Amino acid sequence: MLKLVIAAIITAFAALIVRQIKPEFAVFVQLGGVMAVALLLMGVLQDLLAAVQGVMDFAPLGGGDGGGGALGGNNAFSMLVKALGICVTTQLAADICRDSGSNALANIVELAGRLLVLALTLPLLKGIAELAVGLIRG
Repeated sequence: MLKLVIAAIITAFAALIVRQIKPEFAVFVQLGGVMAVALLLMGVLQDLLAAVQGVMDFAPLGGGDGGGGALGGNNAFSMLVKALGICVTTQLAADICRDSGSNALANIVELAGRLLVLALTLPLLKGIAELAVGLIRG
């Protein structure tokens, strides 16, 4: 964690200095810092995903096999991880666009991320609707 903080602080100072000398290159310094921090986060993320997957394997939500259609544990977990990845990537891209002065592009990137998450969750919503209809019909 300390490495992440140090990399972020060094990137912020480097971008500040570069912005005073050559403002057009500050975005590239920020991109480099973001990539460095992202690489440092990969190890932490892998450990976290392995731990959550271990919990899902121990107590699956959709039955003993982790199945259960769109509402199954492994499918729901996979969907959650994908949605989280889309959200993080979208926010990062939108922030970079805003830092470079492209607010309109940042808004479009955020809209695209929201639509991707909606498209990703449609099977889950269908599964919930089917479950509700099944419960109503008895």
